[in-house]
Amino acid sequence: MQVKTFTDESLPKALFKAKQELGNDIVIIESKEIRNYSGNPGVRMVEVTVGHNPKKKIKKWIPPRVDENGADMSEKPKPKKSFSEIAAAYGRPAAPQPQARPAKKQTEAKADNNSFDSMISDILNRKPKELDKEKVILDEIASLRAEIKQLSEKTEKKNAPAPGPKVDKIAAPASLYNEYPEPYASIQEQLRESGVQDDLAYALVNQAFLLNEGRRDVSKKQVRAQIEKELRAMMQTYNFKSRNRRSKQRVVLLLGPTGAGKSTAAMKLAAHPGMFGNKKTTILSTDPYGPSEALKAFARMHETDVYEEKDIDQTATILEKYKKSDVIIVDTPGKSPFAPNQLEKWEQYIKILKPTDIFLVMSVGADLKDLVLLCANYLLVKPTGIIFTKFDETTQPGKVFSILDVISLPVVAFGDGKRIFVDTREGKPEYMFNKIFGAQTEEA
Repeated sequence: MQVKTFTDESLPKALFKAKQELGNDIVIIESKEIRNYSGNPGVRMVEVTVGHNPKKKIKKWIPPRVDENGADMSEKPKPKKSFSEIAAAYGRPAAPQPQARPAKKQTEAKADNNSFDSMISDILNRKPKELDKEKVILDEIASLRAEIKQLSEKTEKKNAPAPGPKVDKIAAPASLYNEYPEPYASIQEQLRESGVQDDLAYALVNQAFLLNEGRRDVSKKQVRAQIEKELRAMMQTYNFKSRNRRSKQRVVLLLGPTGAGKSTAAMKLAAHPGMFGNKKTTILSTDPYGPSEALKAFARMHETDVYEEKDIDQTATILEKYKKSDVIIVDTPGKSPFAPNQLEKWEQYIKILKPTDIFLVMSVGADLKDLVLLCANYLLVKPTGIIFTKFDETTQPGKVFSILDVISLPVVAFGDGKRIFVDTREGKPEYMFNKIFGAQTEEA
């Protein structure tokens, strides 16, 4: 395997460099933040180490055998005679030939160029027998293929030829892509620029246009209110208040790829008063290198205990050790969900810990298609909510709605930076509305 290191201002930019040089078939080995980078001293940079295993088949060349005159002396294999031909040569009747057996049905579909199909096929192939109860979830993931394919084709619409001229008929804008009168057109452009995929933005604006019966005498505020109503229905907020009323101990398992911000999310969940800030909370770090310096500093300034549990999958008495805690947040080490046997590792955690909640932690700084693929793979462990982090590292926060349009999970929280007590918000739609449209203003 070829291992290389790339450095840039953010993880997505560093990964972009890696993919440009090594291709898409890379595996993230480690990512870390550095501050005294020689190329840009004093500025925070991200260094990511990736692995790449190029597969090239090299055919060994064998020189032909020739005689003194240069004639080819290579022996060509003689075709083998059938039993009937040999029997006929000796004057014996040929034995009856057995009937050909029907060909076995092909059980594995031929891999295509779609990375999501290949990933799902790989999951199905290495799925252990004891996970037959997860067949329903796997079928649901497989049903997402068509929608994922549509997501990958959305950006191609931007390069489509321009539509015909505008017409004043009421029904015309509904049939012409991106041809709406004001204020619909400007709202649609806001959605697209914020990262909402073209077809979703079109559907939202078209719905508002039809509700208003094509009238143009509506204000931008009215159109925005109608679209916000549709977006609100797409986003389900995780209800901490009702779940915190239960007397049972809460065990929260955080899952996510490398660099998604799981440790920061664990601290924010423990500190926020609307989440677990008013509970006796313990954070268990399962990182093989021990708790990060940030977790240690958080333990010193906050009433949250931080412990190290490297072999949590081998400790049957783990819950007994921390039975006095109201909430246990398990910070799992960052690893690609596509890594071999990773599903079995998660299931071992679930078997030992019996978590009441499984939260996915996803960085919105990543590519939309990658995010959807990651979420689809994590659906195998039945997550109960999703946390979106690193809004400070993207200019397209609207991709959250494109993800929720395909994968319906309650939104637990939003992370907008590394400040534990400041840069965190509950998973409510108003946060996203401000990100996309800005603060609500009165129109003249």
